[in-house]
Amino acid sequence: MKRVSIITESPLDKLNGNVARPKWEFESVKKNGFNDIQLIGNFSQKMENELKDDLIHAQQLTGKILKNSKFITDIHGLEYFQSENLAKGYSKLSWRKWRFKYKSSYWKKIELNVFKKSLHLICAGESILEKVQKIQNATLVRNALNIEKFLPTSCIETNVGLVGPFIPGKINYLSIDVMREIFKKLPNINFTIIGKTDKFFRDTLNFKNVKFTGETQNYLKTLQTCSILLAPYPEHAYYLGSKNKILEAAACKIPIITSKRGAIDFNEKLLLIGENANELIEKILYLQNENIRKEFGNKLRNEIEKNHNAEIESKKLIKIYDEYVN
Repeated sequence: MKRVSIITESPLDKLNGNVARPKWEFESVKKNGFNDIQLIGNFSQKMENELKDDLIHAQQLTGKILKNSKFITDIHGLEYFQSENLAKGYSKLSWRKWRFKYKSSYWKKIELNVFKKSLHLICAGESILEKVQKIQNATLVRNALNIEKFLPTSCIETNVGLVGPFIPGKINYLSIDVMREIFKKLPNINFTIIGKTDKFFRDTLNFKNVKFTGETQNYLKTLQTCSILLAPYPEHAYYLGSKNKILEAAACKIPIITSKRGAIDFNEKLLLIGENANELIEKILYLQNENIRKEFGNKLRNEIEKNHNAEIESKKLIKIYDEYVN
């Protein structure tokens, strides 16, 4: 093996975590001097033969479609664990509960099989590492950013951003009732909802103080028009690994209000935590003070530079590549 191929089943022009992570890994590894590497999106099994001499760095469960290749697996999150917890959000009489229970059992078998076949596991967060390190050799490579791409927020007013997509089937959609209560009780504070939405979501949250941007061509520029990020993950949304929206806001020196579930694998001391609408409202009102926002913002940027810096985290990848590339 002389070359590394990072592969994902997702198209590379798609804006989500399954693409954001391999992109910064690829860019940062090359920046650090490892040039025998390529990034492939829309990967399918018929492409495997073209990579027969490569070390394959498979994102999430892309390794499940490989038949004859040696590969390492990059774990962004555990599907079985997420489905198991989502099931807890529904009553025993709900068909959704049993659907998520079935999905959890289904994915657990697949994940275990892929992890055992892997040469090595790369874990996007401490909580993932803790759950898989007994299955296979594993290394922590935190979710990270190429921080030079992120400029501080330009907003000096109180403008609260929420980042989606907010469509059925996505975890952000489940907090719609909490959002409605917050928006209704804070009519003098502006809220900007960034990302794709559906008609029901827009109709439910159709308040004068709420702006919908839809999908934007320049997401970062839109994010930087906000002075606060609100990410109200519900209790049963136990997604492992630090969230991209949390990292991106932190890099832009935007203070973050979230729930305990949103704080997973990030420095909780730098976040404002609320578990219901009233607690989240209290945190928003607290951050109306621009000096307090700046204090949080500077600490958040320092945290990204220290612990979620793509240049630093990618060096861990190069060490793994060097171990397996002959």
